[in-house]
Amino acid sequence: MKVVMVTAIPDERRRIAGGVASVAKYLMDEFAKIPDISLTVVVPQGTKEKETTYEKSGGVSVFKLPRRGFWKFLPGTVYDIFAGRLQVKRFIKQIEPDIVHFQDAAFLAADCERRSVLTVHGLSEKDAAWDARWGAFRWLKCLILKLTEDYGRRRTPHIILISDCVISALPENKRRKTWRIDNPIADSYFDIDWEPESGRLFCCSRLTPLKNITGMIEAFGRVLQRAPHCRLRIAGTGEPGYLNDCRKQAATAGLQSRVEFLGNLSVSEVQRELSKANCFAMPSFREVAPLSIAEAMAAGVPVVAAAVGGIPDMVEHGRTGLLVDPHDARDIGDAIGRIISDERLARSMGRRARRIARDRYMASVVAEKTVNAYREIIGERHS
Repeated sequence: MKVVMVTAIPDERRRIAGGVASVAKYLMDEFAKIPDISLTVVVPQGTKEKETTYEKSGGVSVFKLPRRGFWKFLPGTVYDIFAGRLQVKRFIKQIEPDIVHFQDAAFLAADCERRSVLTVHGLSEKDAAWDARWGAFRWLKCLILKLTEDYGRRRTPHIILISDCVISALPENKRRKTWRIDNPIADSYFDIDWEPESGRLFCCSRLTPLKNITGMIEAFGRVLQRAPHCRLRIAGTGEPGYLNDCRKQAATAGLQSRVEFLGNLSVSEVQRELSKANCFAMPSFREVAPLSIAEAMAAGVPVVAAAVGGIPDMVEHGRTGLLVDPHDARDIGDAIGRIISDERLARSMGRRARRIARDRYMASVVAEKTVNAYREIIGERHS
């Protein structure tokens, strides 16, 4: 089976930034192990070079397309409208695949001439409302994304959903067929030996207002009032201005010696952090199906996370972790305090979380489900 995957990929293979790029990386690694799958990855707007670049990675061919022409000076989505979609379409035509898998690139997927499937990873038009980089023009970005994403979702007949929470956002299409397949994580997360250090909290996320890191720090201050030995370790990169705000907040509250900003970690470094974490916390304001929660579950770490979006479909309240109100620092702090003060509860949650993660998020399992969806779509053509 000749497969083309249109997706972003990590800039540094050993450092996983999360989101779509991580999903693509894990699927690439699994597809490379399947003898009858020939995978080509196409990365739109993937290089600053003037020409398309090519590399071979673990048996997978990777082509990174450049931005071209006058339109290259425009923002990414606007570039896709005027040039990017046609560029991807022409490149795919040269390869002649059996199926094309678009990872969260709805506008690019619209009216694809080959058999195709789109994985909807999130609602970028809603996330854009939190993007401070656009300032007063955020409304414009939201509008452009809303129009282009809806256009793509409406004109794509096959869709993979990573969470039930995005179903309501799909435009009506009676001929559409959907599959419910979770995001994959590396199998190595299941090999972690969880030996937690008392009071060690871990948060792994992009540092943006959407992720509510300031709320996490405020909640941690409340935890320290009852458990002074606790430490909060925050991994990830993001908006420099927001990172400075987080550092200032910690310093103003006198928490600078207890809150550590770790930066962008490698996969092995994240796994080392999880192996020692007493609790994993993610009080975001919006999420669909965060990989970091799946990774924590695979490692057997109890989770405290916001009861928003697709998180309640991942975390069983009281059984694999605790769900909280992201707007309530007291609620977040109380949930963390409950886990770190009860070792028996924490281990019980961790064991159940790992069992569930193995059935849902193991990369080999997800890859098999994805290939089965490919075969079903290709079978439609033959029938």
